[in-house]
Amino acid sequence: MSGADVHELMVIRIVDDDEELLASFRFLLEGEGWFVRTYSSAEEFLEKDNFNIPGCAIVDIRMNGMSGLELQDTLIERGIRMPLIFLSGHGTVENVVDTLKSGAVTFLSKPASLDKLREAIESAISYAREISDHKNELRNWQSLTGKEKEVAKLVSQGLLNKQIAAELDIAERTVQTHRTMVYRKLDAKNGIDVYKILNKLGLVE
Repeated sequence: MSGADVHELMVIRIVDDDEELLASFRFLLEGEGWFVRTYSSAEEFLEKDNFNIPGCAIVDIRMNGMSGLELQDTLIERGIRMPLIFLSGHGTVENVVDTLKSGAVTFLSKPASLDKLREAIESAISYAREISDHKNELRNWQSLTGKEKEVAKLVSQGLLNKQIAAELDIAERTVQTHRTMVYRKLDAKNGIDVYKILNKLGLVE
């Protein structure tokens, strides 16, 4: 597994109506240092999970009530980005294609080996970290004032304070103040960092 810090930040959810499987997977994964939450139905998962906590979900494709595929569709409709690992004894080529097209990380057939499960979780957690980083960067961007956003975009273009001051018709000293706040709020060390962050957010012109 990755470092202990990743384990502390990520939660693995298991959604399956097989109580024995839930208990078995929970025992195995907690033994590996992961935080685990188990749900016996998709409905319970949607009702009780805290989606603000990053991580992934291992989901059975066929369950009583809402199916795994319906759960995936519901998460997409609600704008919840969570990497899913589908685990099922009922997988068909059509099921696999559909789930992967909709953003699932992988599809494992029961019984899945621990090695394959580990590999799938590592991939899902890596994706979850990317999602979490993007959310944090977007939140940081939204914390900027209107003028700070203007300065940030010009900083990302490599302009000097003097050039930015002329572009925005403000004092150079004011630009320096805004630049300092931009670096602080975006957790950036320099203009290159600002460029990378804005580029990932699709804000680079």
